[in-house]
Amino acid sequence: MGLASVVHMFEEVLEAADRLADTVRECEVPADDDVLLAGVRAAVAARNAADGLLARVTGEIECRGTAKRLGFSVRELLRRNGCVPVVASRAIRLGRAIGHLPALARHLRDGSLSAEFADAVARGVRHVAIRTRSPLGSELAVETEAALIGHALAGRSPVEIDDRARTIAIEHEPEMVDDGEPATPVAEDTTLNEVVWAQRDDGRMAGTFDLDVVTGERFISCVDSASRPRPLPDGTPDPRSAAQRRADAFAQVVEAASRALGAEGLVGSAKTEILLTVPANDTDCCGVTPAGPAYLQWMGTVTDEAVSLLSCDASVTRIAVDVDAAPVDISPTARLFTGRTRKAIVARDQSCVMCGNPASWTDVHHIVFHSDGGPTTCDNGCLLCRTCHVAVHQRGWEIEMGPDRHPWIRPPATVDPRRELQPAYNRRTLRLDTIAA
Repeated sequence: MGLASVVHMFEEVLEAADRLADTVRECEVPADDDVLLAGVRAAVAARNAADGLLARVTGEIECRGTAKRLGFSVRELLRRNGCVPVVASRAIRLGRAIGHLPALARHLRDGSLSAEFADAVARGVRHVAIRTRSPLGSELAVETEAALIGHALAGRSPVEIDDRARTIAIEHEPEMVDDGEPATPVAEDTTLNEVVWAQRDDGRMAGTFDLDVVTGERFISCVDSASRPRPLPDGTPDPRSAAQRRADAFAQVVEAASRALGAEGLVGSAKTEILLTVPANDTDCCGVTPAGPAYLQWMGTVTDEAVSLLSCDASVTRIAVDVDAAPVDISPTARLFTGRTRKAIVARDQSCVMCGNPASWTDVHHIVFHSDGGPTTCDNGCLLCRTCHVAVHQRGWEIEMGPDRHPWIRPPATVDPRRELQPAYNRRTLRLDTIAA
């Protein structure tokens, strides 16, 4: 078939797709059960066929360099045409995979598999190929493709397809490599390690990791030691679930690692850089609170509350822009508790003043927010771990500096209706009498 015929056929497909979309938009849903079930089957088949067409078009766009000629990446081109990030990423993966997986390509073209199932099959075949060092197109890859497609057609979930792929990889683990040397066991092969993350539509981050046994052991050891239940000072059991404790521990591990890797090895060196973009003619008196949206380098727009939280112990750079979004001024970043000031606060507080987490896990919090004019001094700082820091900025907890020059904690009314002041963790006892100020 000549190129002109292919182009003409593709144009007819596009016209038919437009007519189908118009028909679907105008369709009224009937009340008959049999017709409704037929409608579900028809809608699923049409969606699957559309997924296949999107994958094929995306693969051709990437192969021909169409997006680059238009000044975009393939992902950005798809997003500009209505694809959410997860759909764009999946279309790119499938567009690349179908060139090497003919059986999967046929099922996508026929509409017998949705993009979610096809993506699971493609990822599974790739997983087996990497783990067994078998190239795509090999006998094992073809058998794996057929087996995973069978699982998908049988109604197995994408998670079950992933599990089957891992089982196949383990069953076919090579005993020797090409040079005759014993192969490294899959569990210990660091070259197979992968960490994948993506920003979700709600702004949060989700990801997966696949680690060798040694790295996994280190990870679990770090998180386990930091996620054990920690009773409150009065003996009340830790109210957090196991999943919440692990998440808090992971955040603390990241905090500790980023501090250890800080610039010039400074204690308390900045861990996160916040870029604040504000109109040049609309700045506040302190030059910190953003008048426009604030952006994190990797995760994008954040609220003023998040900026206030991170501003306590992170590097904040305010960028003023003119009406054409051109930068006209960059603020200095000197505002953090470092050096002798932080050491003095650590010596006084010894740990997180709310929960007792080690000082090495803590930020130094401005008791009077820096954005409200609070100074960077010992009498305006206290140690808070990340979880408690969030609680102060977002959940109604308050810190006050007492006349004894020690921080005191005032819980929200939801925790203590009387909101009575409590001493810092290192100055509490299990007795019911109050520490004299």
